[in-house]
Amino acid sequence: MQKSLSNDIRVRLQSMNNLQTQPAVIAKITQMLQNPATNADELGQAIRTDQVLASTVLKLVNSPFYGFPGKIGSVSHAVVLLGFSTVKNIVLTASVLEIFKMDAGSAKFEAQEFRKHSLACAVSAQCLAQAIGYGNKDECFVAGLVHDIGKLILFQLAPEDFMRVVDFADKTKSLFYDAECKLLGINHQEAGGMLVEQWRLPPDILRAVSSHHNPTADSSGSQLTAIVHCADIFARAMGYGSGGDNKVPIINDNAWNSLKLDSVDLVRLFDNIDKEWQKANSYFQLAGAA
Repeated sequence: MQKSLSNDIRVRLQSMNNLQTQPAVIAKITQMLQNPATNADELGQAIRTDQVLASTVLKLVNSPFYGFPGKIGSVSHAVVLLGFSTVKNIVLTASVLEIFKMDAGSAKFEAQEFRKHSLACAVSAQCLAQAIGYGNKDECFVAGLVHDIGKLILFQLAPEDFMRVVDFADKTKSLFYDAECKLLGINHQEAGGMLVEQWRLPPDILRAVSSHHNPTADSSGSQLTAIVHCADIFARAMGYGSGGDNKVPIINDNAWNSLKLDSVDLVRLFDNIDKEWQKANSYFQLAGAA
């Protein structure tokens, strides 16, 4: 039963065209942001080709949170004011949150809370990366944002089985990950890894998505996996959204040691996460995701 279901999910994933391909404008903008020669005018022009994305960027730059004087009506000007890093995160977040729009399965698995948890994990990963001096904070944001995308795949491909997992996790007070491994024979790490591989995201992000519940000490790229593992737990502990269960697991020893968390000021880190979450939540509201 489990083997048959897991094989069926793997086969059906191959035909999920709506998840396999990132929107063309997102792929184009992501490519542009990787080119150091790209300027604000070029980026602004690309963003303007997507009306919803352009509107969201302008709403955000004109929001009370940033407090820029005067009305900003140019996307290119907004890019200059917000910075390429923030704009990149807006673009990626818009893309993923659009994919995350789904009908809620039940009161126990709210789509809105799932999106919030994903965004909170992205913010936590970025803040943790800054705290430990990890070089690529944007990569951490992306990995955190898509870390649970496998749950969305399972929800779409096998909704009844998915809700059995949600109910089982709720009744037994267990992790969603443990429940799906027990009931389905496939878990969201594996499903998410298959999608990330199809999207051709960097190998370290693939590894983080595929292993964030069980980071190892010696694998290549283990530090990003450890960051996402901890960020997921921090987001849970701080109550930002829900990934389908109410558990706050203990941080894996490999992750703790890899990131040298003994030397991190965790109180300050949590304060920074909270501040950045307020920014992210402002975007969340503006994007119409709440």
